[in-house]
Amino acid sequence: MRSNIKGGALLIAVMLAAAMPLRAAGVKQTVQQQLEALQKALDAQQAQLAVQAQQIEAQRAQIAALQAQQQQPAQAAAPAAKTAAVLAEQQAAIDKLQQTAAQAKLASQEQPKTIFNGNRLSITSADGRSSLAVRALVQTDAAHYSQSSAGSLGSDFRRGSVGATANRETDAARDLSDGAYFRRARFGIEGTIARSFNYRLLVEFGGAGTEGPTRINDAWIAYTGFAPFSLQLGAYAPPVNMADGTTPDDLLFIERPSSAELQRALGGADGRFGLGIRGSGARWMGALTLTSRAVNDAEVFDVQNALVGRVSGLIATGTDYNVHLGANSTYIIHPPDQGPSATSNRYALRFRDRPELRIDSTRLIDTGTIDADHASATGIELAANWKNWLLQAENTWFSVERRASTLSNPRFSGYYVEGSWVLTGESHRYNAVNGSYQSPHPFIPFDGHGGRGAWELALRYSRTDLNYHAGDAGVAAPADGIRGGLQAITAGGVNWYPNPNLRFLLDYEHVNVQRLNPAGPGNLTPFGAAPATPPLGVDIGQTFNAYALRSQYSF
Repeated sequence: MRSNIKGGALLIAVMLAAAMPLRAAGVKQTVQQQLEALQKALDAQQAQLAVQAQQIEAQRAQIAALQAQQQQPAQAAAPAAKTAAVLAEQQAAIDKLQQTAAQAKLASQEQPKTIFNGNRLSITSADGRSSLAVRALVQTDAAHYSQSSAGSLGSDFRRGSVGATANRETDAARDLSDGAYFRRARFGIEGTIARSFNYRLLVEFGGAGTEGPTRINDAWIAYTGFAPFSLQLGAYAPPVNMADGTTPDDLLFIERPSSAELQRALGGADGRFGLGIRGSGARWMGALTLTSRAVNDAEVFDVQNALVGRVSGLIATGTDYNVHLGANSTYIIHPPDQGPSATSNRYALRFRDRPELRIDSTRLIDTGTIDADHASATGIELAANWKNWLLQAENTWFSVERRASTLSNPRFSGYYVEGSWVLTGESHRYNAVNGSYQSPHPFIPFDGHGGRGAWELALRYSRTDLNYHAGDAGVAAPADGIRGGLQAITAGGVNWYPNPNLRFLLDYEHVNVQRLNPAGPGNLTPFGAAPATPPLGVDIGQTFNAYALRSQYSF
């Protein structure tokens, strides 16, 4: 830079020196010419200075770049160290979270899982291999029987069951008792043991006509390791027919039809000791059970043994419909033995039932005891639902083989047809495991602040014929005749389902029983001495109406 300054000074000095001789020599130049020459020299000097300034700036940029390169390793070291510290902290946090999650998982595996679903409490073991669930069913029934006023025994011939123990029914048939009681009051547990075993223990506190005595309703265990089949042992209701397969929670009317109930009583029903195999799939079910006596049966010398079988399934199904077809059979291998001292009816069987209500326990159709070697009941099932419509029907045939007798073997029969229309649009759901239909679940449950639940209208006609060679009115029964009676019931119902756990059923029944006095050879006083036993061959049946209400909750 100093050399540039010296060059500039020298140039000025030369210019001054050159100007002085010119003046001295008297060269004739104008002032204007001199100024132009000086301007040109100045412009040349400024151009040179600009070039030098650019060179200086370039040198400064090179120096700055070199300094930046020298400082870069030091500057890069600090962010790297900072990043390493942050990563270390994040990894420590991740390790802590993983450790906490592992501890929580281990704790959850060691603790049972408790679930409260559908108002039912369930507990499952940590490994999922065992479980326990609480079950309950409470049904409170009330009824009014609209009958003709009762007359004296000598003029009012309406009667119930036969036999010396039926004295109450002799009077009650003329005046069935109104009232209310707990039809069912069941409470218990069910679940799984070690994944391959199912169990249930259910105790009954209710009754038919009167509550109690408290008894076992279900107490069984089943091995499920042969899926889709299982082996079941204990006291339970073996699959008998379609009405039997419909659980008490889901019955369309307050009681099952009489024909279905008679078949249940023959070799099945609640609390029946049995060993059976059953299986089911998406569209079918089947079962075969060897049964014995029922819980709380009177002690005998040898208990009854029977085979109970049922098979059913869907023969057609779609989005809006199901069509069910089934068959069933009960065979009594040998009836209960009353003992060697029994003078008659040592192996006794009996068919009798109430008029599809249980408020009063009086049976209006009754064959009396039949001394039998074997007996059977065979039935067919047909049912279908389409959207919110349901239709169901069964026909059952009964036969009894008499023991050591030349008399002909009696035959009985019964059937029913029932259907419903769910006004609010819900459908009865098909349950392939039980081969039956379940109650509709309301679209909009009723909760006191809105919703209407599900509403349903139902109709049923049932006919049960326990007459065999009944003979003519006005005379004694034939020797091989059985005057059990013909019962026809027309019923209508209104059902309300506020939510899946509650139901209210209002039923109307028109009952017509036609039955001749069963007095005949070998038993001229089936109801006791006159006037308890009416004249020979008179009609001891009756016609009446009944109104019943059920409230139910279950889980």
